[in-house]
This record gives sequence, C-alpha cells and structure tokens, in this order.
Amino acid sequence: MTDLFDAEVEATTTTSLDLRRLQRQKRRAARRRMTLIVTAVALVLFGIGASVAYNFMGSFEGSESAAAADFEGPGQGTVQVVIEQGATGSDMATVLYDAGVIASTQAFIVEWNNNPDSSSIKPGYYFMHKEMKAEYALQALLDPSNRDVRTITVPEGKTLDYYAQAIVNLTGATQEEVEAAMADTSALGLPAEADGNLEGWLFPAKYEFDPGVTPTEVLQKMVLQTIKVLDKYGVDADDREDILTVASLIEREAKLADDRPLIASVIYNRLAIDMKLELDSTVKYLSPSEGVFTSDEERAIDSEYNTYANTGLPPGPIAGPGEASIKAAVQPADTEYLFFVTVNLETGETKYATEYADHLKNVEELRAWVRENQTTTESSDG
Repeated sequence: MTDLFDAEVEATTTTSLDLRRLQRQKRRAARRRMTLIVTAVALVLFGIGASVAYNFMGSFEGSESAAAADFEGPGQGTVQVVIEQGATGSDMATVLYDAGVIASTQAFIVEWNNNPDSSSIKPGYYFMHKEMKAEYALQALLDPSNRDVRTITVPEGKTLDYYAQAIVNLTGATQEEVEAAMADTSALGLPAEADGNLEGWLFPAKYEFDPGVTPTEVLQKMVLQTIKVLDKYGVDADDREDILTVASLIEREAKLADDRPLIASVIYNRLAIDMKLELDSTVKYLSPSEGVFTSDEERAIDSEYNTYANTGLPPGPIAGPGEASIKAAVQPADTEYLFFVTVNLETGETKYATEYADHLKNVEELRAWVRENQTTTESSDG
C-alpha cells in the first residue's frame, strides 16, 4: 500500500511541476511577442514622427529661404526712418521693411548678426533709400552722415541771452517762445536752490537733438547736464549755487587752464577775510561792452553784482561755467594770493601777488603792454 501510494503521489507531483513549467514557458513567450509588437509599433511611430519633423523643418526652411528676399543694389529715392532708443536688430529690420527700404526682415537680421558694429547704431532719424540691399542698409545706419540731427554748441562763459538766441536758431521757435520756456523753470527741472535763476545752470557743450525738438527739451537737457557735472564733483545741493557762482567768475576771468584753480584761490582767500572781490567780470555782467576793461562809471554801478561796491559773492552766477571752472571752484589751488592781473592780453599770461605793492608792479606791466600794443582803453586793477 505504501509503495503504491507513494508512486501515485510522485506521479501527481511530477504532473503539477510539468504543468507549472509549461505555464511559465507560455507566459515568457507571450511577453516576447508583446515586446516585439511594442517595438514594432514604436519603430513605426518613430519613423512617422521623423518623417513629419523632416517635412516640417524642410517646409520651414523653404519658407524662410523664400521670405529672406533681398534687393540687389544701393536703392533709389529717399525716405526717412526713425530708430528708437533701445531698438534691437529685429526692431530696426521691421522699421526698414515697413518703410520699403529692405526686401525682408530676415535679410537685414542676418547682416545685423554678422556685423560686430551693429550695436553702435545710434537712435534717431535717418535718411535712407528705398529698395536697398540689406547689407547697404546696415552700412547706411552705421554712417553718421545719414543721420538727421540738430546740433547746438554753446561755448563756456556765455549768458542767457546767448543761449536764447542759439535755441531760437536750433528749434525755429520765436524769441518769445524761448523766453517763455526759460521762465517756466519748474518744467526745466531747475533745482530749488537756484531760486528760479536759470543763469549759470545751462551747461555749455555740444548737444545733438532729433528734428522737432522743443526749446523746453533743449533747456531740460542743459540743466540736467549741469547737475550731472556738479554731482560728479560731489557738490552738495546746498552748495550748488555758490559753486556755480564762483565757477562763473573763474570762467570769465581765467585766460589759461592753469589759471583756473589759482584764480579760485584768490576768490576764496578774499571771501575768507571779507575783502571785496573787485572783479571786472561782474561789472561786465551789468554793463556788457567790448574788451576786458571797465570804466570808473561802470565800476560805480549800484547793483549787488558789482563786486567793487559789495563784499561777498554776487547773488548768482554771471555766465555758464564749463567743467574745468566747476572743478576749480571745488578744488582750488592752495595759495595765499589776494591779487591777480593778466599782464599779456594776447598770450593770457596772468601774474599773482599776496602783497598789494607786488600787485601794483604787475598792473604796471599790464599798462606797459597796453602802451606797446597801442591799446587806449582805460584799464582797472582787476
């Protein structure tokens, strides 16, 4: 019995093992078939995707090539375009395309990207031709002679009357319109410490403007430039008016660059001991006349600007000082000089003195120069 039973059990166990083994084999075969199917499907999908992508890129490249049309020559006729501040190459391409200058934006962008000077194009108004080759259009924007610009240059040491006439000439506005713009100092950004006095706050320099610039815009830029220079030399707001006043005196008195800090020292040394400045330049501000000398009558004019009659600084600047004079007012030479006089009106040679007796000798040298050069104008000590 035992042997028979064991044989039956063994047979049953063997059958079960075979069955499980068969089932495992079937499952592995099914997984292999599924893997092959998935792989095949993936390959098909990849092939379709690659084909679609290739066709898409091909059509894009084809359309781009077709759109990147370009004219052949330098163009013809004249058109004005405006390049805005901060414009990118793409922005410029659009402006040129819309104006009929270039055949396509793509052609210009290619030239823009290939030229390292492209970023130096300035904003403004440009005269261009229509139907230009993109390369030539880019070169035209890089050529400053094609830019339509309004230029004004104001020398150092000029008063408001000079500025007003220069702005009339620049803008085409009337004298009355310019004067009205000058009177509206709040619109010009004139700081409170100027107390509404524009004199001395219009920085002398060369300026460039776009067509259609207004007197107010010109004046705003000049005031802003003065503030920038004052800030450059660390001038506090409370000291700005005095520094500009001193700088304006230096500007009108100095003949040579080396004299500016020396004359500044004379001014400050006199102010420190309440000594009258006695500067002809302030009298000239009251009574403009040719030459560098003033008369006894002029030096007797009753005005706060007359430094022969009053101690201390005049109530405000007497001209527009340049940067060199502002620097001298901020950084005067360290001297004990109380006097100066220009002894040669041609070369601008100026001599300095601490003692009045020495100053008189320098004044006599000036008078000798005047006699030798047949100058008959009455002179002052200065």
